[in-house]
Amino acid sequence: MNLYYIQSEQTLTSTMSINQDTAVSLGIKNNQKIHLSYGKRKHQVLVIISKLTDQNTLQISEQVIQKLLIDSKVKYEVAFKNAELIIGPVIGLLLGRSEAKLTKNMDRFLIYTMIYEQINGVLFVFSEEEIDFLREQITGYVYDPHSANQWRKVELPFPGAIFRRVELSKKTLAGLINIMGRSFFNSYYFDKWQFWNLLSPYKELRDHLPETTNNVNIQQLDHFIGKYNGVYLKPKNGSRGYGIHYIEKKDNQYVVIKNYDNEVKYMSKDEMSKYISKHKYYLLQQPIRLHTFEDRKVDYRVILQKSETGFWPCTGIIARFGKTNAISSNFKASGFAKEGADALKLQFGYDDLKAFQKYQEIIHVCKNIVAKLDQVGEGAYADLGIDIGIDQDEKIWVIEMNKRPDHDFPLIIKDKKMYYMVKTNPVFFAKSVAMGSND
Repeated sequence: MNLYYIQSEQTLTSTMSINQDTAVSLGIKNNQKIHLSYGKRKHQVLVIISKLTDQNTLQISEQVIQKLLIDSKVKYEVAFKNAELIIGPVIGLLLGRSEAKLTKNMDRFLIYTMIYEQINGVLFVFSEEEIDFLREQITGYVYDPHSANQWRKVELPFPGAIFRRVELSKKTLAGLINIMGRSFFNSYYFDKWQFWNLLSPYKELRDHLPETTNNVNIQQLDHFIGKYNGVYLKPKNGSRGYGIHYIEKKDNQYVVIKNYDNEVKYMSKDEMSKYISKHKYYLLQQPIRLHTFEDRKVDYRVILQKSETGFWPCTGIIARFGKTNAISSNFKASGFAKEGADALKLQFGYDDLKAFQKYQEIIHVCKNIVAKLDQVGEGAYADLGIDIGIDQDEKIWVIEMNKRPDHDFPLIIKDKKMYYMVKTNPVFFAKSVAMGSND
């Protein structure tokens, strides 16, 4: 892959001067008018084939450099098609709400740059606070291994791709979606109810989704208990098992067990009705009778990350064994974690072949889910963590989909290779988007 330097040229008109061999290799003709594309900005230039001796230098009018906000201190790749020359990649990682919080974590963000020699161009981190919609530009920090602290503050156009890892205000979210379109991922965060509503209409998926309703009232509670001998009361946006209740009936009383709470409550129908009426942002969900291990609930985090080809390979699977007799599998509360295939052998006593087959079945179910999400979802996605459980009949259930999954999970099982892949795969995908490979 040829890399190109950008050199300023003082001209009165918008031009780009290139070497003869460079022009031939790119398929560009002398005096051809083309559009230079840098991030989300474009500008028309006249190509001049000059006597430049360096094949890896693009001489661009200073006025064009200023209009496009080109950072001339890094090396770029280029792609030419349909009379448009993409100079890039220009990739933005949206990693903070404020600049103050962003700058406190700059050393941690270096993990995203470990494969920079395979990325090239501009890889920058930025915060919501530094997005300027009026001027259509962003102030951020470009990775620059030659600078003092490896980051350099610059003003840039909206990039060719943005990877989001933070909550955003509705106004900012709408603005980014409007400008970036599907080159902004993971753009839309849906809750548990929206997830059910989006995917349950499709029978091939519904068979793997626990029945869910957002009508939290005593009638629906009784319906679920009558149908499934119990029900989960869950926050729509909850995580790590917080706020989850398991409810069943014994001797005309409701028995309520709240996760992380050792107390078991018994309620009459009137008391139960009043109790659930206070849980406005909750939902009711079918309880899955998970296959346990030593009285521990077990679920599996399936990490799917989109590749440069646009497909969804599985980066890894990590099983979480919850606290003994807990109602969720959150392993951070006196539980433990294991790599997926090893966990299947431990939990079910599978041999190598059976564990491999179940592992592949899990991936197949999850890929069907994300493929449908790509078709019918509101946003664009490239980095998802899907939580699945396996019941007593060894059926796979999709419990939840995480749009901002914890990238540090692989470190729990001391798998550095998986950790590095989890961190860098979204950057590889962002490059393919920024360079137009997925058009």
